[in-house]
Amino acid sequence: MAYRISKLRPRSAARQEYHFKKADPQKTAISTVFRKWIWPPLAVLLTVGLYTAAFPNINIAETAYLFALPFVLWACTRPAFKIYSICALLTGFFSWIVLLWWLRHVTYTGTITLSFYTGLYFFLWLMAVWWVAPRLEGKPFLSVRLPGLLGLAGLWVVLEHLRGLLFTGFPWLPLAASQWDRPALLQVISLTGSAGLSFILIFFNLGLAFYLRRILGEKSSRSSWYERICPEFYTALAILLCAVTGLLWSEVFGIQSQKLFTASTIQPYIRQSLKWDPAAARENLATIEKYTLYGTAVGGDVVLWPESVTPWPIKGDDGARAWAEELARRVDKTILMGNMAVEGETWYNIICTVTPENGFTEPYYAKRRLVPFGEYVPLKRFLPFVDKMVPIGDAFGHGDLAQIIPLRISNRDYRVGSLICYEDIFSRLARQSVQAGVDFLYVATNNAWYGEEAGAYQHAVHSVLRAVETRRPVIRCGNGGWSGWIDEFGNVRHVLRSSDKGIYFRGSDVMEINRDARWASRLSFYVRYGDWFIILCGLFILAGYFSLFLSTKEKNTYRPGDLLRPGSSVEN
Repeated sequence: MAYRISKLRPRSAARQEYHFKKADPQKTAISTVFRKWIWPPLAVLLTVGLYTAAFPNINIAETAYLFALPFVLWACTRPAFKIYSICALLTGFFSWIVLLWWLRHVTYTGTITLSFYTGLYFFLWLMAVWWVAPRLEGKPFLSVRLPGLLGLAGLWVVLEHLRGLLFTGFPWLPLAASQWDRPALLQVISLTGSAGLSFILIFFNLGLAFYLRRILGEKSSRSSWYERICPEFYTALAILLCAVTGLLWSEVFGIQSQKLFTASTIQPYIRQSLKWDPAAARENLATIEKYTLYGTAVGGDVVLWPESVTPWPIKGDDGARAWAEELARRVDKTILMGNMAVEGETWYNIICTVTPENGFTEPYYAKRRLVPFGEYVPLKRFLPFVDKMVPIGDAFGHGDLAQIIPLRISNRDYRVGSLICYEDIFSRLARQSVQAGVDFLYVATNNAWYGEEAGAYQHAVHSVLRAVETRRPVIRCGNGGWSGWIDEFGNVRHVLRSSDKGIYFRGSDVMEINRDARWASRLSFYVRYGDWFIILCGLFILAGYFSLFLSTKEKNTYRPGDLLRPGSSVEN
């Protein structure tokens, strides 16, 4: 039998009465069944669904404000460690296997392994919620609850950062990437990097969860108006509004648009199964030539080619070099391309230019961040039976510098910052290029590995983040999927599309590239000072931990008369 001590609302401040109220056994049984058998699988399904829906291809950005609610609300009820931890582990794994399912076109084993690994970071954060959330209830807001929530939000950011560093690094789809098509909210990352926007989104989840907890846990008719205020939610809302309105007015309005050039963007869409097939090499070159001639016929000051476009290296194979130089002379345009170079026995994935006057020119940019198991095998001596997926050469060499590529177009000189393939998911690489002094960033990529699903779209959203962080236009050219350009404020200005095939098609298009003249020679706060916000989040974690430690230092021991204190309760 269960009893609960409840407080009668006093008629005056000096008078309070208490009585024992018999709990409804039927309601208690229903509540137990719901919490034990219904809510755990429901929390997993809701969290996985809301989290994955925020990213491409579903692209419902608003679900990023809600996805953590089920587990935060559940954690506040003090669930058993075993069932909560199992559900948290499943949530992390299923969330990422849904997001990375396109990777199965390359490897099923890698898809499962990588999904489990990335899901562990999600799991760790959910377990921190299980430990922190119930300890915040009933504590002072400024000294305990606010530091605790800031610490949880900071932990999410730090875990995202660690995911981009540990075990070769995989910073794919930070929470901030869910807002890639919401330019008003993106502007904060020019100050903080993508970490700042991830922090805002996760803090809003926490604030909203505590607001719902307040509403669902109290009868508003029996509470004073000031007791119904949830400072956690209003703090989260204030941070969100400040991030949107302040930076929107200070940066986006008053743009001084300046035309740079027009670019003929060539998307050959050569199937991955044929790209390195010697029997298909001549046909591949004919495809590239055909669409280059067609693209330049309709305009364009410069020609853009995707990653490792020719079947032979432009440096190291005289035939491939002669072919590219002759084509540049025929179209009378400089070609900015992704290609390969061989020096000695080492292969490099590069970006270079071929001009009508001088042919293949150096310096070229060599890829700094290679794809694990794609271009090299980590710990090869321990995994001699594992080979890389690119079937050419031995392990690729990597570049060490953010090499600037000089590009002359219509008697104007530009400085190109290069990123190859998934290098644009690493904000540090883009920062280094812009610090070296570039006019725009060029991403040469090949997403034909991953089928015609979400892979190319998910990859492209990272270029949106890099554009806003660095305040530089980002131009992308892909072998198959998502070629286009993004301005300094995260607006997607142009995407190559087919009326019936979307972004996955073979063709070309002409893009007019512009920039905001105000940022021509300026560096954003983030480019100047880097990941300072990560350090701040680390301080939030420490402050949250010590505030909880100090608040629970005194043991909760039973003392005579405790049951008669206002608001106390007991269940047997």
